[in-house]
Amino acid sequence: MGTSIENQPDVANNRTEFRHWEIDLVLFKKTKNETLLLTLVERQTRYTIIRKMNGKTAQCVLRTLKNIFKQYVKLIFKSITSDNGSEFASLSELESTYLSIYYAHPYSSYERGTNENHNGQIREFLPKGKSINTVKKSTIRKIESCLNHKIRRKLGYRAPAELFLLRVDRLIKTGFPSRHTLFFDLTRKPWFLLFGY
Repeated sequence: MGTSIENQPDVANNRTEFRHWEIDLVLFKKTKNETLLLTLVERQTRYTIIRKMNGKTAQCVLRTLKNIFKQYVKLIFKSITSDNGSEFASLSELESTYLSIYYAHPYSSYERGTNENHNGQIREFLPKGKSINTVKKSTIRKIESCLNHKIRRKLGYRAPAELFLLRVDRLIKTGFPSRHTLFFDLTRKPWFLLFGY
């Protein structure tokens, strides 16, 4: 299924390049029709995107990712690494000149350690075993914001949101495609990127 993580470039592995992401699903209760979370973490900045999903199918994942791409321009994503669960089987449909998809080895969650760590932090707010069906999207946004504005020692005592914005700004200054117009919504945190096509 897709390209192995063994072929992932060194710049992604050692975090020297921006735009390489890890993806996962966070389940809370193993009951039918249970809501879950899709999480994305950018490896260099640790910037996190969290979205609620109403199903664990490959099509639900694709639909959620496409909605994210509309908000954060697709070119912010140079690669995405997932586990090899069936819910991620259709990610290869998103591969293009700009985006590569990599799959970790079976039973090797440590290969996506950044994402696994952040999922653990999410569980501090939303414990395992508790349904999130009634949790509002605004609550999910607040959790996302909290993670993205948390000062990290590994980031030189900076927050992921700060570094993410700096990297995006650098991309624009170094020739990010001019057809994408960048707007910052400073009225809420994290500062979402809205791109016009």
